[in-house]
Amino acid sequence: LPGPCGGGDSVANVFVLAQAQEFVTFGEDQPLLALQNVGNERNTLGTFGSRFIELLAREMTFDLLEIRDQALEEAGRTGNAVRRELVIKGVHFGKITIRPDGSLDASKIDGVDDDLIIKPFHQKGAVISLRQFTNNAMNHHHGMQAAERFGDGVDPDGDGIADELTRGDLTVITIFQATLPVPGQDIPQDPAAREAVDRGTRLFSEIGCAVCHVSQLRLNNPTFTEPNPFNPPGNLQLSDVPQPLAIDLTKDGPSPHLERESDGSVLVPVFTDLKRHRMGDVLNNEKLVQDGIPTDEWLTRKLWGFASEPPFLHHGRATLISEAILMHGGKAQQSRDIFGSMPPTDRAAAVEFIKSLQILPDESKVQVSGAALTGTAGSGVETLEWATFVVLETVLLVVLLAAVRRNRTVSRK
Repeated sequence: LPGPCGGGDSVANVFVLAQAQEFVTFGEDQPLLALQNVGNERNTLGTFGSRFIELLAREMTFDLLEIRDQALEEAGRTGNAVRRELVIKGVHFGKITIRPDGSLDASKIDGVDDDLIIKPFHQKGAVISLRQFTNNAMNHHHGMQAAERFGDGVDPDGDGIADELTRGDLTVITIFQATLPVPGQDIPQDPAAREAVDRGTRLFSEIGCAVCHVSQLRLNNPTFTEPNPFNPPGNLQLSDVPQPLAIDLTKDGPSPHLERESDGSVLVPVFTDLKRHRMGDVLNNEKLVQDGIPTDEWLTRKLWGFASEPPFLHHGRATLISEAILMHGGKAQQSRDIFGSMPPTDRAAAVEFIKSLQILPDESKVQVSGAALTGTAGSGVETLEWATFVVLETVLLVVLLAAVRRNRTVSRK
């Protein structure tokens, strides 16, 4: 929902890490491996606006690494331990200490891995780029292995076809996702509903939700480049290409677009801090640890477009926005308690504000918290038609390529 590349219902849930487990068993004499512990059940999120998420993560990573490198240089020069606060774009990731021998004390780092690379994808914050996300999904969910990860001329799944996805294939799929429209805010025309949204906006901030769901993050350079300079091994590297592909996210691709500020930067209305937080016992349901991340720790959900992609929370167990809020705990416990104790009219107003954060709204200027987007509802509908066309065209191309390869295989036999 609400269209191609949108969020999935519970039927589209995936079981993360289940590929390393045995099949689910039901026999009385067999060790019990049920759906609850065969893998971590996760709801499928949409990818609208994700290129801004990836770029924000890159900029924050560069800045975090610069803080670390400056501390490393100072510690080596002075022979003293150097401590630095890790504050980027107003988000606090704890602190680091560099010892005189150059070793790093990472015990106070908060909400990001010790390598200081922001990983903005997966609900756990475990994936660096759209390309890595796509590469993983193509193998795990579609049974197609990319040459850049498994090697040229290799047939790792033994189906008789090598090079099932070329580097060009992965680039095309990545760029398609990177040029999807950004979400916005559907401002109600009814005066009473508009007042409820305005009131809910204020309450959202007053009760502390905006501490983690930061309404806007400033992107200094809105030029998306592929490949990502922080891609892990097994994904295309900068050294693999003569020069990266560059896209101006304020101009290229379908509208609506985010507008540049006078200094060339862009205020991105993402409603996240791209940081992981402990979220309490209710949301601590998973049995398998992913990439060393504690099972009760989650990446702050990006709320732009949130209302267009039910069900809610990482496992899709909340069917109402109010349910999702009331299941918060840990870092968000105080805000959750305040929300739960508010008068019903205030709770309803807060929910109305969150409900206004949608994808491709109709019949109005698209905006979020004063950050205007160019384009109207009409262009949004055209964008949806364009996206549908590209998806169908891509599917047709894949089918044709598969048919050609199958015919070649038959001919060889």
